[in-house]
Amino acid sequence: MTIDRLKEALDCLNRERLGLLNRLASITPDELYRKPGPHRWSLVQVLQHLVLAERDVLQHLPDLTDLVPRKQYPYHFISYAVVLLVLKWGIPVPVPSSAMVPDGNTTLTRIRAQWDRNFDWLTAYVNGLSIETAHQAVFIHPVCGPLTINQALYMDRLHLSVHIHQINQILQEHEMQKA
Repeated sequence: MTIDRLKEALDCLNRERLGLLNRLASITPDELYRKPGPHRWSLVQVLQHLVLAERDVLQHLPDLTDLVPRKQYPYHFISYAVVLLVLKWGIPVPVPSSAMVPDGNTTLTRIRAQWDRNFDWLTAYVNGLSIETAHQAVFIHPVCGPLTINQALYMDRLHLSVHIHQINQILQEHEMQKA
């Protein structure tokens, strides 16, 4: 994948992210924090999970010079494919890392600020890539292992898509409760 294509993928991810945040900006605090049922996440928790998951895979946004390329073995590609299928099919699975579990004790403003920092870091990373470094696996997913930026961005967009669907369901349930 070329650097320009990576920048396009990053821009697409950002448009989806900002669209979601802007859409939820008008939701009342009661709706943002209300859990739609037992063992289900509130809207704030879903958003917080998205930010935490991204941050966990991105190695908690280290200094860019501290990223270490890792070797990808065949089993990493198999587990990556399995995770992609789980995301594409929307199969519910447990959160793969405790660092990705939301507590819901935050605000939409804080979530947006954290997600903006994630995106700024990703942008700086992509802008600093060369053809050689663009193919290095420097990110770590708790199930898939090492990921390249292309793999991480693709998985991030699928993950966002899954949770946008979840958010839409929660919003529909809120509307039905109002009626």
